[in-house]
Amino acid sequence: MVTAGFYKRRGDALLYATSTVLNKGYELRAQYHGEYVYPVDGWYWFESAVEAYSFFGMPVPSPEEGDEGVLP
Repeated sequence: MVTAGFYKRRGDALLYATSTVLNKGYELRAQYHGEYVYPVDGWYWFESAVEAYSFFGMPVPSPEEGDEGVLP
């Protein structure tokens, strides 16, 4: 499973966008992920969910918790 994309921590949850983040003040697009200066409003690009969870100091959810977060 490919889990590269944009990640943002919101409390105890990790938000995930595979290819695009749209906001009134900015747009983040996967094809340009190497050109942004992070963080952008809390968003970062990671090559995997495991990398993102590690960066934010969060435990990786088990498969049973699939509805609660992005799985590696």
